Order: sequence, then structure tokens, then C-alpha cells
Amino acid sequence: MKIFNHEIQPGERFCDYIKVGELACFSDIRIPVMVLRGKQAGPTLWLTGAVHGDELNGLWAMRRFFWELAADKLQGTLVITPILNPIAFWGRSKVSMLDQLDMDQQFPGNPQGLYSERVAHVIFSELKEKAGYVIDFHTLNHLFSATPYTVSKLVAEANDKTNEEAFRLAKIFGVYPNCRVDLKTAGGELPGTTSGALDILCMQHNIPCFMAEMGGGGRWEESSIQVAYQGIENVMAALGMIAKDLPVSEKKLIITKRKFLRSDYGGLVRMAVKPGDFVPAGGLIATIYDFFKEVGHVHAEQDMFMIATCFNPVVSSGDRLAFVGCEWHETK
Repeated sequence: MKIFNHEIQPGERFCDYIKVGELACFSDIRIPVMVLRGKQAGPTLWLTGAVHGDELNGLWAMRRFFWELAADKLQGTLVITPILNPIAFWGRSKVSMLDQLDMDQQFPGNPQGLYSERVAHVIFSELKEKAGYVIDFHTLNHLFSATPYTVSKLVAEANDKTNEEAFRLAKIFGVYPNCRVDLKTAGGELPGTTSGALDILCMQHNIPCFMAEMGGGGRWEESSIQVAYQGIENVMAALGMIAKDLPVSEKKLIITKRKFLRSDYGGLVRMAVKPGDFVPAGGLIATIYDFFKEVGHVHAEQDMFMIATCFNPVVSSGDRLAFVGCEWHETK
């Protein structure tokens, strides 16, 4: 098996940096690549992280998992590209200072394009040929605290088997909240295109893929890292790549509609809820203050599940206060 032009033998653990561009100061731009090929044949699972440079918890879980997994315990191949956007990672920001593009809107990329488009092209050209399954790790940005959750998308261009397999693996990952997003009817997301998202492109190529959103960005959250580690292990066991009993099936929250709650005021926010809370219609979510008085309150317009809540207390009008589920059901 060749990965980025490197021949990987059965039982081999391969680590290297792949050049994806150059800076004006003549330094190479490189991404780390980690491959472990089992001694026995099996699926290829590809893990990605830090397409946004401040999304850290998943990449640390990948690193830990890679070095703790033995080749003789693996059937198939594990490929990890933990930092897809090295310039944004260096800048500790969502996007790169080189072009200010969201790389997760640029797939499948363009070899003659801007920085983010070129890197997306290098990665996806390889991934679409080699990956059998993909877990795309993210976090909410550094302004938020969030409960770990998954996102699997119903993609019209994918076949039914791909859509259902992505959803199955997202649930097996092992977290309680799981967003099931139908792209034909989805609303309430951030402004901007989603057509160039890595998970959507994978699904369009009939590679089952889901997003694992592991807590807040810009910091280590050991609990989220452990959830990510356990999730990788669960998915690999479900694919028959490692020998491990899957956890006893527990209830899953399937969120089918979600949105952001925004502030109508500027000032300082005190959240009355935390990620993972259920808030009944009319319940207090947040209070906004200036230095003289309370300037406003935010109440739930309907029953809501708190996926993420504001971590940084400084808000302006239009800023996001919370990311919430509005419709859901429980299932096993």
C-alpha cells in the first residue's frame, strides 16, 4: 500500500512530514502523516484533525492512540493526518493568515489555487483513493464550552448504504448527543457554503464519514480527549480492525434540528446553563450585563438541548451565546 508515495509494508509503522507548500521566507509548509499497517488485511480508517487550527482535542487523542496500538493487534490500516491546516495551527486560529479561507470549505481543492485550496487538493487526492472510512475531528471554537457530540450528514449524492453506515458508526463512536443533519433541510448553521466540507466530499465519494466534535477549542480538555480516544477504539472494533468488545448499547440522543442563539445586546454574559443541559421552554439561558444594570435576558423559546455554551463572557450584539438542539429523539 502506498500513502503519499511511501510504500507501507504489513506490520510497518510510518511517520513523516509531507510538503504541501512553501512560505515566502523559503520554509516548507508540511503536514504530519502517521500510518500503521496491520499484519493482516482489513479496512483502511483515515482520521483527520485541525482543518481549523484551534481544534486540538482530537489530534492529541489520535497521537496517543497511534503510539499505543500494536501492528499485530490491527487488521487493516490506520492513517492519521492530525493537522490538515499547519499555518492556521501555528497561528492558533480557525483560518490561515495566508488567505483567510476556511479550509473546510475548499475540498476537493485546487492545485493552482490559494494556499488552503492547494493543501485541500493534496490531502483529498490521496484520501479519496485510499480511505475506506473517515472520522473528521473538530471542536467548537475557543469561545465555547461544548459537550462531545457527533455529526453525520444525509448527503443526496451518496448512496443509502453510505449514509446509513456513517450514521451507524457515529452512534457506535459512543457519545450521547448525535446530530443527524439532512443537508436538504438543514438550517441554523453558520453563514457560508458547506459544499466544500471534507465530510460531505467523502460522502459524495461513498466513503462513510462523520464529524466528531470534541469539546472546546484552543485548549486541552482531558475528558474530551479521552472520549475521542474511546470513540476511535469503538469504531475500529465495529469495523473488525481490532479485537474489543463494544460497550453495551446505551441510549443516544439523535438531534435532527439545531441552531445558534445570538445576543441582542453587547456587554458581559453570564450563562445560566451548561453543555449537556436540557432547558424547558421559557427557561433562563443567559443574562447580559453592563457595568450599571442587567441589560437583557435570553430564554428558551422551546425545549432545548445545550450542545455548546459561551465560554468567553464578552459579547456584542449578534454574537453566538449557545448552540442548541431544537428537535430530537432518543434511540439505542
